[in-house]
Amino acid sequence: MYPAFTGSSRKPRNVNLSGRKTAAAPSRTAQFSRPPAAQTSVLHAQHERAQREAARQRLRAATTVQRVWRGRREAEAQRVKWRKEWDTVFAEGAGGNLGRGSDLGERFEYGVTLFLAFYERGHRPGRRQKRDSGDLLRMKTLVLFMTQYLSRAPERSRLRVRERGVDGRGNLMMEKFGRLLIEVLQEEVLTAVSLRVLPSLAVELPGIVDASYYKALSGITTSSMSSPEDILDAVLTPLQHVERGREQRNAEIHQDFAANYLVTPDLPGHLQHSGFERLGGTVGFGKLIKAMSESPGQWVVATSEERLWMLSYIIQFTPNMSDSQVIDLTGDETFVSSDFEERSYIHVMSLLLSSVANEASKRAEVEDISMEVEGDQQDGGVSSGERSHGNKSQPLPPFVKSKLESLIQQPSITSIFSRANFSSNDDRQAKMLAGFALTLLLVFPKVKREVCMWLCLAETKDGVSPLRYLWAAVRRSKLFLGVTRDIHLVASSLKGRNLSTDDTSIGDFDNGEWNLILLFIELYGFLLLVMDDDEFFAGNRADKKARQLPLKDIENLSVFLKNLAFAMYYWGGEIMGEDKQKPDGGSIFRDQGWEVEHLRTAVTVLLKAIYARDSRRKFLPSSHWLMTAAGFDIEGFIPAVVQEEENRHRLESEEEEEDGEEPERQYDQAAIAALGPYERRNLRLELMNKIQRRKQREFHLATITPRLEILQNLPFFIPFATRVQVFREFVSGDQRRRREGFVDPDQWRASVLSRSSPARGPLEDARDTLNKHHATIRRNRVFEDAYEQFWPLGEGLKEPIQITFIDRFGVEEAGIDGGGVTKEFLTGVCGDAFTPGVIAGADREADSDGTDLPSDDEAEKAAEFGKNLFLENEQHLLYPNPMSIEELKEELIGTVRPYQDMIGDEVKSLLKRYEFLGRVLGKCLYEGILVDVAFAPFFLLKWSQQASGSGASTAVGVNDLRDLDEGLYRGLVELKNYTGDVESDFGLDFTISSRLPRHDKTITVELKPDGETIPVTNANKLEYIHLVSRYRLSVQAHIQTSAFLKGLNSIINPSWLSMFNQSELQTLVGGDIDTPIDVEDLRRNTIYGGVYQIGDDGVEHESIRLFWQVMRSLGDEERRKVLKFVTSVARAPLLGFGVLRPRFSIRDAGEDQGRLCSASTCVNLLKLPRYRDPKILRQKLLYSVNSNAGFDLS
Repeated sequence: MYPAFTGSSRKPRNVNLSGRKTAAAPSRTAQFSRPPAAQTSVLHAQHERAQREAARQRLRAATTVQRVWRGRREAEAQRVKWRKEWDTVFAEGAGGNLGRGSDLGERFEYGVTLFLAFYERGHRPGRRQKRDSGDLLRMKTLVLFMTQYLSRAPERSRLRVRERGVDGRGNLMMEKFGRLLIEVLQEEVLTAVSLRVLPSLAVELPGIVDASYYKALSGITTSSMSSPEDILDAVLTPLQHVERGREQRNAEIHQDFAANYLVTPDLPGHLQHSGFERLGGTVGFGKLIKAMSESPGQWVVATSEERLWMLSYIIQFTPNMSDSQVIDLTGDETFVSSDFEERSYIHVMSLLLSSVANEASKRAEVEDISMEVEGDQQDGGVSSGERSHGNKSQPLPPFVKSKLESLIQQPSITSIFSRANFSSNDDRQAKMLAGFALTLLLVFPKVKREVCMWLCLAETKDGVSPLRYLWAAVRRSKLFLGVTRDIHLVASSLKGRNLSTDDTSIGDFDNGEWNLILLFIELYGFLLLVMDDDEFFAGNRADKKARQLPLKDIENLSVFLKNLAFAMYYWGGEIMGEDKQKPDGGSIFRDQGWEVEHLRTAVTVLLKAIYARDSRRKFLPSSHWLMTAAGFDIEGFIPAVVQEEENRHRLESEEEEEDGEEPERQYDQAAIAALGPYERRNLRLELMNKIQRRKQREFHLATITPRLEILQNLPFFIPFATRVQVFREFVSGDQRRRREGFVDPDQWRASVLSRSSPARGPLEDARDTLNKHHATIRRNRVFEDAYEQFWPLGEGLKEPIQITFIDRFGVEEAGIDGGGVTKEFLTGVCGDAFTPGVIAGADREADSDGTDLPSDDEAEKAAEFGKNLFLENEQHLLYPNPMSIEELKEELIGTVRPYQDMIGDEVKSLLKRYEFLGRVLGKCLYEGILVDVAFAPFFLLKWSQQASGSGASTAVGVNDLRDLDEGLYRGLVELKNYTGDVESDFGLDFTISSRLPRHDKTITVELKPDGETIPVTNANKLEYIHLVSRYRLSVQAHIQTSAFLKGLNSIINPSWLSMFNQSELQTLVGGDIDTPIDVEDLRRNTIYGGVYQIGDDGVEHESIRLFWQVMRSLGDEERRKVLKFVTSVARAPLLGFGVLRPRFSIRDAGEDQGRLCSASTCVNLLKLPRYRDPKILRQKLLYSVNSNAGFDLS
């Protein structure tokens, strides 16, 4: 816009009065179509300079090409000239005649120099050149000349290399020729001819003996193109001819030999038996081990396959191993020499073992892996046999496997600590031996228990148990002292060890102490497994040969373990790192030997074992186990752990949705065998990825839920009352999720009906859902009616159910189920099912009374065969009947039909009843209903161990056998302590027998393969005791226990049960039977109705005061009867009567003094007439309580 608008759109004319003609303004297109003149000149000049520079470069390149071409032409011409000269001079020698010279050595040296001149001229060093066939013939001629010359020349006038010194031209030429000869050997050219002269060259020219020398010999050995004797001469000569005073050079040769020749596969086969024996007998074992120990970096870079062969050769070369199948470290004469250090041997063996641990553990048992291994289904629904299918084509070679197995023979194991001295306080030796023994434990997990047992039975040089020897070293270690005082030291030490292999602050010192601590934990954990309580509490004796520790030392140890375990769980994310993509959960081995997860598992197992001893017989302070570490807020623990549980559930739900998009693939052995190599490879990758994803999820959950990890693995750190509150909060959260916020049963039923409105679905579906949760139960057939009507619900049994009882006369009992009838039903089912023989007895009673029995065949069979699902021990504690399946089979043998056709279905039916019982008991725990059932501690232990991952569960041991069979326990203890000849005096073998009393039959089972032929001796009696305990407690009733736990886990999350030990679980199930009923607590939490309602003055009604007066006068047993009469449960809630729902209530029932008390258990209501005399009140109350008449008095 113009500054002044005149109304005209025409641009004003520009008037120039100077008389000069102005240039026309350029158009817009002209401005961009051509550059200014100055810019054009610059661009033109730059273009000309670029052309001139390109021309100069072409000229220089042409000059270079011409110069190189002329040089190559001249070099080739010179090589041709020298070749002709060489051929002329050595023409006669080609036929094997050296000719007649005054100095044969000089002539030969001249030939080598001339040959190297035309062979190397014009070739860049380090670049592989094409071999000329004529040059190879000339080299062969030189080798023949050298062979004949060395055989003819006297010793003093040979190559005379040493006299010339290292700077002599002849020395350099001869070394060049020697290296060229080795280079040709690596290409397997002139092998036979070169090998004859190589030993002499190695002596005269020691500089040629290096890694390439032995690498070439390794290739020749595997090619089998030369005789073993020639190969051995070339291999051993450098090791035998080293001048004195050159220890460094000697070590270098041995290092090259170990890193490049001892990795050759199958030396016994290639060198033949005699040659391999010569190799082992000639090699200086002490020098070899010392050299390998000083520079492990040279040989640890070999492949795992090569290190396996190296390890087997080292085992074979061990002096005491040559004529036996075990390594014995006790031989003072042959094993230890002036040039050998035992520490070097242990160091090398530990490094080798740890470096091949993954490979050895995967391939050692390839042929023995079964397709049906218990517990493998958690790894993506496939068994370990499928995961290792790819390794079946590559089992360990027989020689390697036999040498590895020699490490884990009893004499080898017991000799590890035989040279240690308890009184020396040599912690360096203790760490060295501990590292070696720990590596054996971790490399051979299949025989871990046997190795631990042999180590526990061994003795040091001065007769002390290795366990006490290790404990003394552990107690002196800086880590033990530091962690006991400061819990934060755990995180700093393990974090550096786990995340950074280059961290100089976490060096071999800390790693050695961790190895020492871990080995002690492994051994002491095993010892507690086989040690009875009498021996455990006898540890205060001054006998230094005793394996058990003094109780004061155990207290100190438990403090260390508490701090160590708490730190590894509570700060697990900081220690392990926050990388959720970490491929965690594969092998326990890393660069440092083992992963922190393995240490955490071992610590947890040992800590639980000590806690179990303290639970059975108190020897530690009452508050010893509670955690009061810095940074742990017990006040805010409950809301924090509930939030963690919500986060865990949310993450698992999201992952299930992701996994649900891919259909689950099931495989069997036949299907895998039918796959091709490519398909098997893809299957292995798929399974590995699935396992890795699962491990990553577990690691991530453990990182974000540290309090849950502590509750699951170390629950005794938290007070019992706090854990009960947490358990109830977990249940409430699950109820809210399942019932969409409607926890109250009536509100849930109303919500089900509302969700089934015509707009959202048919009303009949809602009623059908509610009808599935309602059952009519006959009082004389409670278990069978409950099983028949509620079995189809499965996990749906968590929802509220309603019960209508039918009395023994077939009349429906009065009462509305507001929760109390359900409680009575659940306690009745438990009372019937968990009493041995009661099911059959109830059926006979029903039959005699004329009550109609169900016509269903399955119910009839269950009534006959379903009895004795549980047995009781001498203390009347229940456990699954281990012989129930065998008894069922014996009963079926007498049937009309072939019993083989019925066994499968009948066993499934029996196991379904076990599973249903698990659901019913889980329902009681879910609803907070206490039942009058007491289980054996060893059975309860299995409840709490289900969620303990990574092997952190406490295995049952001989002490748990006392809860099953006191007589068997005493007999095994007597056997363990027997000092005579066990084999001749007892006559036992590795079998065990079980009787079927009703059928007068005995079943014998082998405890280990070929156990019938293996006698029990003093050496293996501990193994026998362990196997007997394991069979009786775990194996024999495994199927029945698994079925019961399957039903229990469908209602109660296994991780919730892991928060409690055996005695606490019993309290959770049946209440605290040892604590009397607190009348004052009941009074404070009672509400009143009718005329009993307390007014504004706060004064109770006279009848109410009389009632509480009578309650205080009653004994505890009578109080429990009153409580059961009103609430159907004879025990108080674990958290007091304040959590009882509905609340305990009392309402008036008129003024009739002759009327009895009545109750409505559905609402926990006592209907109490307005009695005026305490004697009458007591009489009527007890009469009503003892009548046991259900709702008839209401």
